[in-house]
Amino acid sequence: MEKTCEIRGFMRKDGRKGIRNKVLILYTVSCAAPTARGIRACFEKNDNIDVLGSEGCRTNDLMRKKLTGFAVHPNVGAVLVVQNGCEETDGAEIVKAAADSGRLAERILIQEYGSRRATEAGRLIVSRFIQELKHTPTAPVDLSELVFGIECGGSDFTSGLAANRLVGEFTDYITGHGGTVIFEEMYEAMGLKSLLTGRCASDKVRQQIAATYDKFYRHAMETDQFSISPGNIRGGLTTIEEKSMGAVAKSGTVPIEGVLKITQQPAHPGLWHLDCMADSELNCGFSISNDASSTLMFLLSGAHMTLLTTGRGHVISNPVGPVIKLTGNPDTYERLKEDIDFNAGVLLTGEKSRPEVLEDFLKLIVETAGGKRCRGELNGHSEGVLNYEVQF
Repeated sequence: MEKTCEIRGFMRKDGRKGIRNKVLILYTVSCAAPTARGIRACFEKNDNIDVLGSEGCRTNDLMRKKLTGFAVHPNVGAVLVVQNGCEETDGAEIVKAAADSGRLAERILIQEYGSRRATEAGRLIVSRFIQELKHTPTAPVDLSELVFGIECGGSDFTSGLAANRLVGEFTDYITGHGGTVIFEEMYEAMGLKSLLTGRCASDKVRQQIAATYDKFYRHAMETDQFSISPGNIRGGLTTIEEKSMGAVAKSGTVPIEGVLKITQQPAHPGLWHLDCMADSELNCGFSISNDASSTLMFLLSGAHMTLLTTGRGHVISNPVGPVIKLTGNPDTYERLKEDIDFNAGVLLTGEKSRPEVLEDFLKLIVETAGGKRCRGELNGHSEGVLNYEVQF
């Protein structure tokens, strides 16, 4: 396959390549979160350290996979697990998995130190990690080797006309060059079942997409919750079907290769759908529905970065992987140009042609993959909650 554009990435001992070289401070329960954040606060000027974790004392197999998945993510070079000591999650298992994958990995038990001494011990460990990560080997990475998550949030009437269509053109481009794209938001595909099943690469995938659609539709009908918000309506969207057409535009026109459950990795390049909904109500904790928590799930399926479109405006980013935000609304871009990375609204004003805008967008993606900080990173955004789900 013809190469797209090559950058320098970080070579991991497990053979994967990352576009960031993060120190991840991973807490195993909300009791340990203040200590984890206290350790992070010791390095205020270092934007290469992230904090993330599980909130509940209880756990399940999927939450363990989530925590381990972040510890071995290709953008992570070192992980410090901060554990209170009596929660169900075993931090030692996460440390072992991370170390086995070649990451620097250690654990702190707060009940053995007390919070203040644990914070100081963590500071010393992270300081050592920072020095050791300076010697991480780099390797050439073609853009087509990366995995991209695509999401929309705060959509308005411009989203389906400009920003989402641009991401769809990128999806077609990068998958056509051997790359991988993951989309989710089946809630925002209500009314488009036949369109999605008609794009599947095989009968098996068609059955998977149909089953996933039916699960979301059933839940929406039972709870009377459809994914169109007051902000969407104020932004000029009138029906869920109208919003759905714009949302699905991000996935381009290429075949859908399969459905992933949370933490599953794409088996091969192409376009994949990620099913983020629980398969059972037997969850052992809370669930928060928001864009930042959804985009975290892309990272667990191997995404290096996320492309997030918005019409009304968005400011978020995620730990571990950058979030490039773009809008098709020129007014939104002018108001939020310190938060939004790319103005796709020039497609509506006629200032540039579609090929020109795609070229500019590709340039931004290459620069961000090569280490340039996106707006969310520059502004210190690192949002998202790890929900508790049961999936089969």
